[in-house]
Amino acid sequence: MPAPKPFTVVLILAVFACVALYVLGVGLGATDNSRAGQSPMSKEERQRLRDRFIKPRPVKEEELTADCPLGQGVLIVDAGKTCEVTIAKAGALGRTVEVAPAGPGAGGFSFRFVPEEERALPVSEDLLREPRELDVTRKGAWLFITCRNAISGGGQPGRCRVRLR
Repeated sequence: MPAPKPFTVVLILAVFACVALYVLGVGLGATDNSRAGQSPMSKEERQRLRDRFIKPRPVKEEELTADCPLGQGVLIVDAGKTCEVTIAKAGALGRTVEVAPAGPGAGGFSFRFVPEEERALPVSEDLLREPRELDVTRKGAWLFITCRNAISGGGQPGRCRVRLR
């Protein structure tokens, strides 16, 4: 039998080396503890950063001005009247304001929310029964609250109590 050519020997050795390296790589790769393809941050750190940069902050009470009594986040509107609340401009990209009845017996009210942003659409709701969260842009907004079904007590005229947070 004639001796194999050097090229054939090198080719066989190269194929054998590739198979050996593949088997070795698969065997060691199965026990690899590296973090390749994973985030270097823990799940809690990622959530904290997400909340910090993406989640809008609530509107501060100092950013609210109203033409009716407003104290400690509670707005008092007389029966049949409309109260205009102005939400001031701020540097934050996104903020939220929650409109809710201030406890049981707060009275029924409706609201109309008008954002200052040209591309945003107004929102309105009649006789709000449960809390509603509204997004406020950095340009601010107006909130018109009308007291519909006021509850009176002790001979006093009826009033609606609305919580703004």
